[in-house]
Amino acid sequence: MAMAAAGGARAATVLFDFSLAPHQGDLGTTETYVSSGVTLIASGFNQLNQATDLYGKHGGGDENGLGLTNDPSGDDEIYFGKGFVQLDVQGLFGKIIASSLRFGTNSTSDGEAWKVYGTNTAGSLSGASVITSGDGEGLHSLSSLGTYKYYDFVSSSSSGGKNFLITSLQGTAAVPEPASWSLMILGFGGLGALLRRRRAQPSAALA
Repeated sequence: MAMAAAGGARAATVLFDFSLAPHQGDLGTTETYVSSGVTLIASGFNQLNQATDLYGKHGGGDENGLGLTNDPSGDDEIYFGKGFVQLDVQGLFGKIIASSLRFGTNSTSDGEAWKVYGTNTAGSLSGASVITSGDGEGLHSLSSLGTYKYYDFVSSSSSGGKNFLITSLQGTAAVPEPASWSLMILGFGGLGALLRRRRAQPSAALA
Protein backbone atom coordinates (compact mmCIF):
# COMPACT_ATOMS: atom_id res chain seq x y z
CA MET A 1 0.00 0.00 0.00
CA ALA A 2 2.77 2.42 1.00
CA MET A 3 4.71 1.39 -2.10
CA ALA A 4 1.79 2.22 -4.37
CA ALA A 5 1.29 5.58 -2.72
CA ALA A 6 4.96 6.41 -3.05
CA GLY A 7 5.08 5.35 -6.68
CA GLY A 8 1.98 7.35 -7.55
CA ALA A 9 3.18 10.58 -5.92
CA ARG A 10 4.30 13.33 -8.26
CA ALA A 11 7.82 14.66 -7.71
CA ALA A 12 7.95 18.31 -6.66
CA THR A 13 9.59 21.11 -8.63
CA VAL A 14 12.43 22.89 -6.85
CA LEU A 15 12.39 26.52 -8.02
CA PHE A 16 14.91 29.26 -7.29
CA ASP A 17 13.37 32.57 -8.45
CA PHE A 18 16.11 35.21 -8.54
CA SER A 19 13.78 38.22 -8.63
CA LEU A 20 11.67 37.66 -5.52
CA ALA A 21 12.04 39.39 -2.15
CA PRO A 22 14.18 39.36 -0.11
CA HIS A 23 16.63 38.79 -2.98
CA GLN A 24 16.28 42.25 -4.52
CA GLY A 25 18.60 45.21 -5.00
CA ASP A 26 22.34 45.14 -4.28
CA LEU A 27 22.95 41.70 -2.76
CA GLY A 28 26.65 41.93 -2.05
CA THR A 29 29.13 39.49 -3.57
CA THR A 30 27.23 36.31 -2.62
CA GLU A 31 23.61 35.36 -2.08
CA THR A 32 22.12 32.12 -0.74
CA TYR A 33 18.81 30.79 -2.06
CA VAL A 34 16.83 27.95 -0.46
CA SER A 35 13.92 26.10 -2.07
CA SER A 36 12.28 22.92 -0.72
CA GLY A 37 15.27 22.34 1.56
CA VAL A 38 17.76 22.58 -1.34
CA THR A 39 20.46 25.28 -1.21
CA LEU A 40 21.99 27.24 -4.10
CA ILE A 41 24.70 29.91 -3.76
CA ALA A 42 25.26 32.70 -6.30
CA SER A 43 28.45 34.77 -6.51
CA GLY A 44 29.43 37.73 -8.65
CA PHE A 45 32.81 38.24 -10.33
CA ASN A 46 34.26 40.87 -12.65
CA GLN A 47 36.42 40.25 -15.73
CA LEU A 48 39.51 39.94 -13.51
CA ASN A 49 37.86 37.18 -11.44
CA GLN A 50 37.51 39.57 -8.51
CA ALA A 51 34.36 39.48 -6.39
CA THR A 52 31.74 42.03 -7.40
CA ASP A 53 28.20 42.66 -6.21
CA LEU A 54 25.18 40.78 -7.47
CA TYR A 55 21.94 42.59 -8.19
CA GLY A 56 18.44 41.19 -7.79
CA LYS A 57 16.36 43.08 -10.35
CA HIS A 58 12.60 43.37 -10.09
CA GLY A 59 11.62 45.87 -12.78
CA GLY A 60 8.58 44.05 -14.17
CA GLY A 61 8.09 42.41 -17.56
CA ASP A 62 11.35 40.87 -18.74
CA GLU A 63 13.38 43.07 -16.37
CA ASN A 64 13.31 40.54 -13.54
CA GLY A 65 16.29 38.39 -12.62
CA LEU A 66 19.85 38.22 -11.34
CA GLY A 67 22.59 40.49 -12.68
CA LEU A 68 25.65 42.45 -11.57
CA THR A 69 26.05 45.99 -10.25
CA ASN A 70 29.13 46.66 -12.44
CA ASP A 71 26.99 46.87 -15.61
CA PRO A 72 28.28 50.08 -17.32
CA SER A 73 24.87 50.64 -18.94
CA GLY A 74 23.32 51.12 -15.52
CA ASP A 75 20.89 48.22 -16.06
CA ASP A 76 22.44 46.04 -13.32
CA GLU A 77 22.63 43.05 -15.65
CA ILE A 78 25.38 40.66 -16.76
CA TYR A 79 27.24 42.82 -19.29
CA PHE A 80 29.57 41.71 -22.08
CA GLY A 81 33.22 41.64 -20.96
CA LYS A 82 32.44 42.84 -17.44
CA GLY A 83 32.21 39.59 -15.53
CA PHE A 84 29.95 36.66 -14.73
CA VAL A 85 27.53 35.21 -12.24
CA GLN A 86 28.65 31.87 -10.81
CA LEU A 87 26.11 29.45 -9.36
CA ASP A 88 27.43 26.92 -6.86
CA VAL A 89 25.20 23.90 -7.51
CA GLN A 90 26.84 21.38 -5.18
CA GLY A 91 23.80 21.60 -2.90
CA LEU A 92 21.68 20.20 -5.75
CA PHE A 93 23.70 16.97 -6.13
CA GLY A 94 21.47 13.99 -5.42
CA LYS A 95 18.50 16.24 -4.67
CA ILE A 96 17.60 17.28 -8.22
CA ILE A 97 17.14 14.92 -11.18
CA ALA A 98 20.06 15.99 -13.37
CA SER A 99 18.18 15.70 -16.67
CA SER A 100 15.43 18.01 -15.39
CA LEU A 101 17.64 21.02 -14.61
CA ARG A 102 16.71 24.24 -16.46
CA PHE A 103 17.50 27.94 -16.18
CA GLY A 104 15.63 31.03 -17.31
CA THR A 105 16.88 34.16 -19.09
CA ASN A 106 15.38 37.63 -19.44
CA SER A 107 16.12 41.01 -21.03
CA THR A 108 17.31 39.61 -24.37
CA SER A 109 14.99 41.50 -26.73
CA ASP A 110 17.82 43.46 -28.41
CA GLY A 111 19.81 40.48 -29.69
CA GLU A 112 21.65 39.76 -26.45
CA ALA A 113 23.47 36.42 -26.43
CA TRP A 114 24.76 34.37 -23.53
CA LYS A 115 26.89 31.37 -22.68
CA VAL A 116 26.93 29.04 -19.69
CA TYR A 117 30.21 27.42 -18.65
CA GLY A 118 30.74 24.42 -16.39
CA THR A 119 33.72 24.35 -14.05
CA ASN A 120 35.02 22.91 -10.80
CA THR A 121 36.97 26.09 -10.02
CA ALA A 122 35.38 28.72 -7.81
CA GLY A 123 35.58 32.32 -9.04
CA SER A 124 37.23 31.71 -12.39
CA LEU A 125 36.42 30.95 -16.02
CA SER A 126 39.87 29.47 -16.55
CA GLY A 127 39.59 25.94 -17.91
CA ALA A 128 35.78 26.12 -17.96
CA SER A 129 33.80 24.30 -20.68
CA VAL A 130 30.86 25.74 -22.59
CA ILE A 131 27.72 23.83 -21.58
CA THR A 132 25.16 25.76 -23.61
CA SER A 133 24.62 29.08 -25.38
CA GLY A 134 21.78 31.05 -26.89
CA ASP A 135 20.16 34.42 -27.42
CA GLY A 136 16.55 34.02 -26.34
CA GLU A 137 14.40 34.42 -23.28
CA GLY A 138 12.56 31.64 -21.49
CA LEU A 139 13.68 28.33 -20.02
CA HIS A 140 16.69 26.39 -21.30
CA SER A 141 18.05 22.94 -20.43
CA LEU A 142 21.24 22.80 -18.39
CA SER A 143 23.24 19.58 -18.56
CA SER A 144 26.14 18.06 -16.61
CA LEU A 145 24.76 18.47 -13.09
CA GLY A 146 27.09 16.36 -10.94
CA THR A 147 29.99 16.76 -13.35
CA TYR A 148 30.59 20.42 -12.50
CA LYS A 149 30.32 22.14 -9.13
CA TYR A 150 29.74 25.55 -10.69
CA TYR A 151 27.90 27.10 -13.63
CA ASP A 152 29.15 30.47 -14.92
CA PHE A 153 26.75 32.78 -16.79
CA VAL A 154 28.38 35.18 -19.25
CA SER A 155 27.13 37.69 -21.83
CA SER A 156 28.57 36.82 -25.24
CA SER A 157 27.09 39.78 -27.18
CA SER A 158 29.82 42.02 -28.58
CA SER A 159 27.35 44.27 -30.42
CA GLY A 160 23.71 45.32 -30.08
CA GLY A 161 22.26 44.50 -26.69
CA LYS A 162 25.14 43.42 -24.47
CA ASN A 163 23.51 42.39 -21.21
CA PHE A 164 20.98 39.90 -19.86
CA LEU A 165 19.50 38.49 -16.65
CA ILE A 166 19.18 35.00 -15.16
CA THR A 167 15.60 34.64 -13.96
CA SER A 168 15.58 31.26 -12.29
CA LEU A 169 17.03 27.80 -11.84
CA GLN A 170 14.68 24.86 -11.45
CA GLY A 171 14.44 21.11 -11.60
CA THR A 172 12.50 18.10 -10.38
CA ALA A 173 13.23 16.89 -6.87
CA ALA A 174 14.86 13.47 -6.79
CA VAL A 175 12.76 10.76 -5.11
CA PRO A 176 13.97 7.40 -3.78
CA GLU A 177 14.04 4.52 -6.27
CA PRO A 178 11.49 1.71 -5.71
CA ALA A 179 14.25 -0.49 -4.30
CA SER A 180 15.09 2.23 -1.80
CA TRP A 181 11.45 2.51 -0.77
CA SER A 182 11.36 -1.26 -0.21
CA LEU A 183 14.40 -1.11 2.03
CA MET A 184 12.94 1.83 3.96
CA ILE A 185 9.63 0.01 4.51
CA LEU A 186 11.44 -3.15 5.62
CA GLY A 187 13.53 -1.06 7.99
CA PHE A 188 10.46 0.60 9.51
CA GLY A 189 8.78 -2.80 9.82
CA GLY A 190 11.80 -4.24 11.60
CA LEU A 191 11.95 -1.27 13.96
CA GLY A 192 8.26 -1.68 14.78
CA ALA A 193 8.72 -5.38 15.53
CA LEU A 194 11.68 -4.62 17.80
CA LEU A 195 9.69 -2.04 19.76
CA ARG A 196 6.74 -4.43 20.15
CA ARG A 197 9.12 -7.13 21.38
CA ARG A 198 10.66 -4.81 23.96
CA ARG A 199 7.24 -3.80 25.25
CA ALA A 200 6.22 -7.47 25.59
CA GLN A 201 9.30 -8.52 27.62
CA PRO A 202 8.37 -6.86 30.98
CA SER A 203 4.88 -8.47 30.87
CA ALA A 204 6.40 -11.90 30.36
CA ALA A 205 8.79 -11.35 33.28
CA LEU A 206 5.94 -10.41 35.64
CA ALA A 207 3.99 -13.57 34.71
